Amino acid sequence: MCGDAMSLLKQVKNTEKTTPLQKSLTDNMVALNKTFASSFDFKMKKTKIGGWDAVYVCLDGMCSNQEIFLSVTNPIGTRAADFDRPLALYEDIRDRVSANVQQGEVLTLEDAVQAVLTGNLLLFIDGVDRALLFSVQGFPKHAVTDPQSNMQEQGSHEGFVDSYKDNATLLRRRLAGGDLCMENLTIGTASRTQIVVCYMRGRVEPSKLEEVKRRLHAIEIDNVSGSGCLAPFLEPKGWHFFQSVGSTERPDVFCAKLTEGKIGILVDGTPHALILPFLFIENFHTLDDYLKRPYYALFLRMIKLLSFITGVFLPGVYVAILVYHPEIIPDSVMYNIVTSKQQTPFPIMAESLVIHIIYEIVREAGLRMPKSVGHTVSIVGALIIGDAAVTAKLISAPMLIIVALTAITSAVISEIQDPVCVLRLGFIIVGGMFGIYGIFVGAGVLLLNICSESPLGVPFTLPVSPLRKEGQRDVLIRRDWRVLSRKRYNPALFEQEEEEKQP
Repeated sequence: MCGDAMSLLKQVKNTEKTTPLQKSLTDNMVALNKTFASSFDFKMKKTKIGGWDAVYVCLDGMCSNQEIFLSVTNPIGTRAADFDRPLALYEDIRDRVSANVQQGEVLTLEDAVQAVLTGNLLLFIDGVDRALLFSVQGFPKHAVTDPQSNMQEQGSHEGFVDSYKDNATLLRRRLAGGDLCMENLTIGTASRTQIVVCYMRGRVEPSKLEEVKRRLHAIEIDNVSGSGCLAPFLEPKGWHFFQSVGSTERPDVFCAKLTEGKIGILVDGTPHALILPFLFIENFHTLDDYLKRPYYALFLRMIKLLSFITGVFLPGVYVAILVYHPEIIPDSVMYNIVTSKQQTPFPIMAESLVIHIIYEIVREAGLRMPKSVGHTVSIVGALIIGDAAVTAKLISAPMLIIVALTAITSAVISEIQDPVCVLRLGFIIVGGMFGIYGIFVGAGVLLLNICSESPLGVPFTLPVSPLRKEGQRDVLIRRDWRVLSRKRYNPALFEQEEEEKQP
């Protein structure tokens, strides 16, 4: 990542008007005071350095007081002698005073404001039309801990944190070969959020990298509250069920994707990093697949694929069979289902929709409530609502079993749980209105929607469609590492490979 602290001062793409700093210290302080007029945390410390008036400027709470004293004010105060010209004093501090922090220069008022807002300390000297910048950020942040999502049985216990600089350090530790590149830019007219584009030199396809940068520079948004705010700008045009921009909290997974030639994006203020292009089959891959034996990885992926099919289609198929095709079910099983269903007052489709919506309400309540009482919601939902509803004969027992199965299978594929939830409700309606034929038509529409997605020109269904022989080593069956390590398949170079095959 760019080591120069001046990279923090990049302006958004449409910035045209700039106001140069003045030689008058008073004029500069008046301009800054006007900008931070009502901010209680804006601090200015007047002092004399080398016989000249000077002012330190920062935001209280954004800087480390210990770093300010040890790395800036103490070295400058003990080193600076009297100077006959303020510019000579400025150059002496800039070139000779050793500060153990990143340094830079600020030339405009806009850059000065942005530097203060991002937690830097500025030094203004009377008679000099520029300011010295010292990177002494000390704002509160979380320590590196286990990822809250993307839980794995094996692998690292380090997860991304809110600070993009700490996240960049985690990447450097894992990819120390020198090919890792990290470019910094600022997005958000109000939030001024720092974004880092990560890629591996020599592995990423240049045209796709430039396209990602172009889309990022074209984003017009006031506040970037999380990485999810950027994902829609990076996805292909059109409406699609599944997101083609991946997300992870794990540095090890992020680095693995970078080595495959993909592009990663770190967003300051969130531990969720973006990965693109992201393929549909990757929703069923986890880090544990690569750390266990290949035959067990195959078993895990089959479980995830079966869970996806069950979570999306099972309730709709159940409703369609009971309404239109009861002859499919054996007589003994059908008798028990009908006996239980006759005691409930609601139609099968309405019953299915209501119970699934109640389940989503309970799940959302358990997710949003404090952890100390979250388990209480689960107990209430399972025992009181579930058992009482069956006892009161408001809901049939087989329907409750269907809901439990779909809930469990949805947890297996938590990365795509949101679209699966909506699709499940859609297939319940389709199954209740059109039967099995409607389910097949809906499945065909879903398949067409998946196949029509093409993130950064890479087919979303690659390497299954179009079929890529070299990519079959890591789809459902994962080959041994002695095979995978020879040459990793790079879906990001799909277009380049196709062009090379053409005469």
